[in-house]
Amino acid sequence: MSVLKQVKLLSDLSDAELNYLWMFCQDKILKEWETLFHEWDEANAMYILASWEIEISNLIQWERVRLWNVKAEEILGEMALFWTSSRRMATAIAMRDSHLLIILSFSIKEFTKKHPNLLDKIKSIIQERTINNKIIESEIKG
Repeated sequence: MSVLKQVKLLSDLSDAELNYLWMFCQDKILKEWETLFHEWDEANAMYILASWEIEISNLIQWERVRLWNVKAEEILGEMALFWTSSRRMATAIAMRDSHLLIILSFSIKEFTKKHPNLLDKIKSIIQERTINNKIIESEIKG
């Protein structure tokens, strides 16, 4: 539960709300270089990175390109749940042994219905990441 308190995205939630969300979290450990999900996988969860770092990459013009790295206390996997597609738009690989919290899609979607400010924050993250992805893609395509 202390991990949730450290996540800036969740900072507006009360202890009672964080406790409720915590009931829907599952732990996952990824080993260094282990893949969390692949581009085009069906999306079934959002993740909170509790420790270390995960690289998000995409295949652009047949080349694997790093889009960004998710750091501890950030979310990942949100784009496929709250955007237009239910498929992963990138691949996520652990750069070191990493600890994640898994929140299944139905749980986080229900939770954001009750907390529209949280949904707005998630959408803002998606928007920022989408813009960054387009910049990187345009640089590569030149």
